[in-house]
Amino acid sequence: MFFYTTGDLLQSDAEALVNTVNCEGYMGKGIAYQFKLKFPNNNKDYVKACKNGTLRPGKLHVYKESEKIIINFPTKDKWREKSRMEYIEDGLDALVLLIKELNIKSIAIPPLGSGNGGLIWNDVKQVLAKKLEDTAKQVAIYIYEPSRNFATTPTQEPKLSTSALVLMELKGHLKKFNSLRLQKAAYFMDLFSSKKYFRFVPHKYGPYDHSIDIVSKGIREFQQFHGTSSTKEAEKILFNKLTSESVNNTLQALLPWIIKSCDFVNSIETDHELECLATICFLIENSGGLTAEGIVSGFKNWSEEKAKRFTEQEIIEGIQKLYMLGVIEKNLVGYNLAA
Repeated sequence: MFFYTTGDLLQSDAEALVNTVNCEGYMGKGIAYQFKLKFPNNNKDYVKACKNGTLRPGKLHVYKESEKIIINFPTKDKWREKSRMEYIEDGLDALVLLIKELNIKSIAIPPLGSGNGGLIWNDVKQVLAKKLEDTAKQVAIYIYEPSRNFATTPTQEPKLSTSALVLMELKGHLKKFNSLRLQKAAYFMDLFSSKKYFRFVPHKYGPYDHSIDIVSKGIREFQQFHGTSSTKEAEKILFNKLTSESVNNTLQALLPWIIKSCDFVNSIETDHELECLATICFLIENSGGLTAEGIVSGFKNWSEEKAKRFTEQEIIEGIQKLYMLGVIEKNLVGYNLAA
């Protein structure tokens, strides 16, 4: 599945990391330079590949270092040139085959050819989604969107509400962060508190509230405006702007549920299992109670794609886990949310 995120790709937990390069052996700026510093042996092997002519646009150079699979992805031929979209497209075709060949289960990809490369990110993003659509059904693909180093700083301070403070607080308590985990942490916060702070609807990866994505974008722009990459620092700035008895009361009331929700999400190792558990709870919540068979049917009826991604055994194990953790309870007719 796709996960769109920002931040330091080199800190990703993904099995494979994609590095954007030219075919002349120069890693002089941008993310390539960061790769050069962190993976010096990869850089040496990459330079050799450039010198002997084996690395060309549309071909990939693979090297393993520090337990990471490094995939050097040419977005340009000459280092002084701009990136070209046809190189991105050809490289992605090669990447699809490589992921299958190496049985890669998770991969982190930077904004290919954007920023220093000169390509428009939204155009590249569409190509990425199209080329990797089928692969994403089996592989966790983390797309790192352009950071504030590539973005235009907003000229006006984005207007944010208490919802932004809640999301910032959730993010601060998550050990691993991506859009799916933030969505699910917010969902379980609502579930555990029995409050409807957000409005979740069925979506591809379980319960989803589009407003969370909108507010998250506003938070990123707020951080850009104030020149900080720290969410915690941005939260302090925003809190001082919004502080009032009402805001304080809302945050204090939600804080125990934020902590409980994030502790729960942090205890779930994979995003796949987290999606499963959240979907089970959403089905029960919106039905007034379901049998195990009814929950399995709910997955099948959710979407054809979801039915293929989750086996009946995974769903049953998810039900059992939620029951053991006290999130749901069993009665004579099936399962309900725990009181």
